[in-house]
Amino acid sequence: MEPNEIKSRCIGTIVGFAVGDALGMPVEFLSPEQIRQYYDKGISGFMQAPAGHASDFLPQGSYTDNTQTLLTTAECLIECKKMDPARQADALLSWYLNTVPHRTPSSANMSACKHLSTGKPWNKSGVFSSDCQATSRMPPIGLMFYRHPQTLLRAAQDNCIITHNEPRARAACVAVAYLISRLVQSDERAWPADQVLETADYISHLNEDLAGLMRWSTQIGHLSPKEALFEIGTSSDVMETIPAAIYCFLKHPRNLSNAVLAAVNAGDAADSIGSLAGCFVGALAGLDIIARQWLQGIENSDVLIGVGENLANLVNHHDIEAA
Repeated sequence: MEPNEIKSRCIGTIVGFAVGDALGMPVEFLSPEQIRQYYDKGISGFMQAPAGHASDFLPQGSYTDNTQTLLTTAECLIECKKMDPARQADALLSWYLNTVPHRTPSSANMSACKHLSTGKPWNKSGVFSSDCQATSRMPPIGLMFYRHPQTLLRAAQDNCIITHNEPRARAACVAVAYLISRLVQSDERAWPADQVLETADYISHLNEDLAGLMRWSTQIGHLSPKEALFEIGTSSDVMETIPAAIYCFLKHPRNLSNAVLAAVNAGDAADSIGSLAGCFVGALAGLDIIARQWLQGIENSDVLIGVGENLANLVNHHDIEAA
C-alpha cells in the first residue's frame, strides 16, 4: 500500500477513535430514553454532559480515559519501536497518578494501577475483569504490527494483562488489534464483513463465544440500530461492546458520522462502542472521510494527528521490532 494511504489510515484510526469517544462522552451510562430527555432528538454533534453526570466538568469535544490510555500505548510504541509491557505499565501508572480528575475510568483500570503503584510487576497487576477498557489500547498495536500477526498477538495480550487478565478480555483485545490490522490493508473492493469473519477465526482459539458473536454481528445488518443494539446489548462487557461496535461499523463502513452516532445514541457504554466503531471506519476509509466539524471540534486534534503520523512513519519505514 502507498505510504500516503497508510498515513491516512493511521491518522483516521486515531482520530476516528477519539471522535467516537468524545461524541459518546456525555451519554455514557445513560439509557436511550434519558438521552432523548436531555438532548431531544439525541446526539448529533459534540455536546457537554448534563449536570450531575460524571463528565459534566468536561467541555464539549472532550474525550474520556479511553483516548487517554490509547495515547499512552501509541506513545510507548513510538518511543520503543516495539511493545514493551514494562514501559506501558509505567505510562499507565503515570496516567493514574497524574490525571486529575480522572475521566470515568473503569474500576479494573484503577485497581490494576493501584497494584502497579504498590510495586507489583506488569504481569501480576491485572484484575479478573471482562470490561472493555483494555481494548481501548489496542488500535495502535493493530497499526504498528499489521504486517506481523504473531507479534501483534503477543503484543495485544501482553498489553491487556497489565490491567485485565480475564480470558474474554484478552480475546477481545486481540480481536480489536487484528481487525484494525486487516482493515488498514483493505482496498476499495474489500467487503469489511470478510475482515470481521477472518478476525473471528483468528481469535476463536482464545474464546469461541466471542468469535461466534462477532460472526453473528455480520449477519444482522438488516436490523435497525435500535433493534440490533437492543439484541446485542451495549454494556461495557466485551461480549457486548465488541459485537455492538462491529455492527455499527458494518452498518456504515465508510461513513464515520453515521457509524459513530448509531453507537453513541444507544447509550450505556456509548464512549467505548463509539470509539471502537470510529477507529474501525478510520482504519478502513482513512482520514478523508472524517468531517471537518469533527476535526475542528475534537480535543487536541493536532496531537491526535501527530500520533497517527508518527505511527505511519514507523510502519512505512519498517522501523519496528518484530519477532
